[in-house]
Amino acid sequence: MRLIEKFSGRRALPEQTFAGSGWGPGAVLSQSYAAGDTESILPTFASYVGEGYQGNGIVFAVILARLNLFAEAEFRFRDARTKRLFGSDALAILENPWPGGTTGELLARMEQDVSLAGNAFIRRDGDRLIRLRPDWVDIMHEDCEVLGYVYWEDGRGHNEPEFFPVEEVAHWSPIPDPVSTYRGMSWLTPVVREINADLSMTEYKREFFNNAATPNMLIKYEQTLAPGAVEQMQARWQARHGGPDGWKTAILDQGADLQIIGNTMEQMRFADVQAAGENRIAAAGGVPSIIVGLKEGLQAATYSNYSTAMRRFADGTMRPNWRSACAALSKVVEVPPGARLWYDTSDISALREGEKERAETMSVLSAAASTLLTAGYTADSITSALTANDMTLLEHTGLISVQLLPNTADAVQAASAAPTQGADQ
Repeated sequence: MRLIEKFSGRRALPEQTFAGSGWGPGAVLSQSYAAGDTESILPTFASYVGEGYQGNGIVFAVILARLNLFAEAEFRFRDARTKRLFGSDALAILENPWPGGTTGELLARMEQDVSLAGNAFIRRDGDRLIRLRPDWVDIMHEDCEVLGYVYWEDGRGHNEPEFFPVEEVAHWSPIPDPVSTYRGMSWLTPVVREINADLSMTEYKREFFNNAATPNMLIKYEQTLAPGAVEQMQARWQARHGGPDGWKTAILDQGADLQIIGNTMEQMRFADVQAAGENRIAAAGGVPSIIVGLKEGLQAATYSNYSTAMRRFADGTMRPNWRSACAALSKVVEVPPGARLWYDTSDISALREGEKERAETMSVLSAAASTLLTAGYTADSITSALTANDMTLLEHTGLISVQLLPNTADAVQAASAAPTQGADQ
């Protein structure tokens, strides 16, 4: 069964009465999708994992590229006014989210869930974080407000659901589902047919080698064959020339004529057709083909192209995801007043500029700092403004350079007389 066929229909799940949730006696959780006061995560997660992430090399490569870069970031707090990054003991829960866990593992799990389910749910339980499998979560809401999350441990129907208030759960859904208010959408959804096509082409190649490693062939005879002779000829042909080891010379008798029917892989431009589908999958994932190592990307593989593609990948895909993930995780972290949870990419090698470009940038910033200092701005505010790229952070000393005095005779006379008067006194 193809990937899209597994979720083409909706299952009508039974209604369950939920007790002890704070909703009052007899509160009913409707388990239909986006029905009533409940939004359930679509039942595509298992299919996307099995037939997509685990069953398709292109999907795996795209998600792996996203995961590897996304998990490299570190968490910091950022001052809302100066934009400076700083650390705090409050970040310990993100640095060690669970026993033996790391920041990278937390981000990797969140990226996997968002790519495959469109949603990631992280719950704080004391001094540790717990990842909630997304397809076992229902979003409870009322009057345009999320009230909490219902979690079905081990899947619906196996255990009694547990209710978690909205304050305990960080819900990250960077791509909103257009038919839902609070649920996110996986980026795999628009390219499900491309994934199915890629799986079909992989199956075609397998069958190609299992059937004489050539296109379909037709054997014609001038005379009518005896009953059962056709089946015997077919069995003998498959035994001698079938499969990937069937590279043998065919010798036919009785006036048989061997003809090839259908197109070869070269004639049908199989590689180009498959590469086009791969590129669409990578584009949906926001990863340039050259980063993944796909055929279309490698055709333009140069150092400059790779650097440009990496910058596009970081600026267009990763940075928005880092920002939205920080906003979601702020719910489970004690953020200091006047600051916000932010990400730090300074130690990510893939995002570092070349030595020459960094030296040129430093030269430009130094010249700007010198000009601003001469103009009378404070040194600390200049550093903050250039670091945050925000000129509104500049603070003036109230003093101006002598070069800014008006060029008039009175001003010149006053400037020349000032030292003399000081000497007389």
